[in-house]
Amino acid sequence: MQLSKSYIAIIVVAVVAVAAVAVYVAMPHDNGEKEKVTVDSYSSEPLLWIRGNADGDKDIDEKDIQIIQAVIDENGKVSTYEWCDANNDGVIDNKDVDQVKAMIDGTAKIIAFKDLDNNVHNYTVRESVNLVTVNKCQAEDVLIVTNTHKASKVVGGDQQCQKYNNELCFNFGTDEKKGEVLVTGTKNGEVQAEIVDRLIAQYGHVEICLGSIKSYGTNLESDFGTDPAVSIIRLPSWEDGTISGVLTYGYLFGGVAKNECWDQAMKYYDWYMKYLTPISEVVEKIPENERPKILTVYVKDCYPGATNKVLSVTSGDYERSELSGGNNVGDYFGEGYVAFTGDEMAACEKLKGIDIIYVQPSAIYGEDGKQAVIDAVQLGINELDGYITTDTKIYSLSFMLTAGPGCPVSFVFYAKTMYPDNPAFADFDANKVFKEYLELIGWDKRSDVSDIPGYGPGYTTSPFH
Repeated sequence: MQLSKSYIAIIVVAVVAVAAVAVYVAMPHDNGEKEKVTVDSYSSEPLLWIRGNADGDKDIDEKDIQIIQAVIDENGKVSTYEWCDANNDGVIDNKDVDQVKAMIDGTAKIIAFKDLDNNVHNYTVRESVNLVTVNKCQAEDVLIVTNTHKASKVVGGDQQCQKYNNELCFNFGTDEKKGEVLVTGTKNGEVQAEIVDRLIAQYGHVEICLGSIKSYGTNLESDFGTDPAVSIIRLPSWEDGTISGVLTYGYLFGGVAKNECWDQAMKYYDWYMKYLTPISEVVEKIPENERPKILTVYVKDCYPGATNKVLSVTSGDYERSELSGGNNVGDYFGEGYVAFTGDEMAACEKLKGIDIIYVQPSAIYGEDGKQAVIDAVQLGINELDGYITTDTKIYSLSFMLTAGPGCPVSFVFYAKTMYPDNPAFADFDANKVFKEYLELIGWDKRSDVSDIPGYGPGYTTSPFH
């Protein structure tokens, strides 16, 4: 079998993880009455990870008070209605009603939130935040919610946030000169306590934003868990529920007072749903056996130390192609990140069929980033030539974007590449969506983030125009 080496067209692409939740909303009847709010209105899977968000939607409002009151009347316990324990004291009572009222009127001084590790924390409300991000995707999340809030700033980040193409990925803070990024830790490692101490001394307090304790900053809780100058905030970013992470960051940093941070979080939510909703409406009508069969892979030399790996059955959940209508056939390879040989890819092709392979490089910025995605397609061709059919298309997606909050761009990209002839997607333009993302995150004026493309065969012109 020979792999088709079709014309490669330039396209722009990005992606992120998210979990949307269906919620009950009390709406007035035609006669002016409202539907009755009961304990059945409670949601155990909230979109906003704030204690007091009893109905599970994206805000704290009067309906949450009504649900908490209903739970109190039923003598409900925290074990069953945990999100009703707004003040995080282990019981559901009138103090929780008072806490939600304080959050609504903007006077709350403490907000209880739940993190990725299922731990509940009390967050001290501040007028401004000094952010340290121990993960590039977390940095993008917090930049989204703070980029119009001039009193808040990102003041430090780890190596993942540091340099691309010898240029700073983030110019941290206003007090550091370009090139002097504060290194705060490494993935799967400890965060250097002395640097956190130095940040506290310089700024008075810091909010450290990162993922699960299993992967990042394993020492933080033991070193700073009781320090009032440090807030450790473990919320989803590249993990499932990115939109919950952005919303929760926005609420912690400004939701009580409804300042610019919360406005930005809501703007992100609206932007996200603007593209996911119409795609979902199309995809849900397509039977699984009629959806394109896809795989997402790394190929060796895409970045230093890379080997040929499939993102197997976690692929669809991880890079969100399933949300855009892909049928992930990675279950052939097992679970997680699985090394593969050419013969194994050929066996998967024979048993399941493969319509599209998305190859993920790591670099994303500047000319090096552009070259990385070009090289990734060629590497995929070189590695898989003779093992997949000539009908299989190969596209290149930057890993660092597929693991970040720019997923609406990817929704459009996937929809266009999987269903190029579907009239519902005829007006979709990934370049336009990407520009919207840059503006939202505050990067629209940056000269080093002007060209972050994906590449793929099959089009003589870009499918987005």
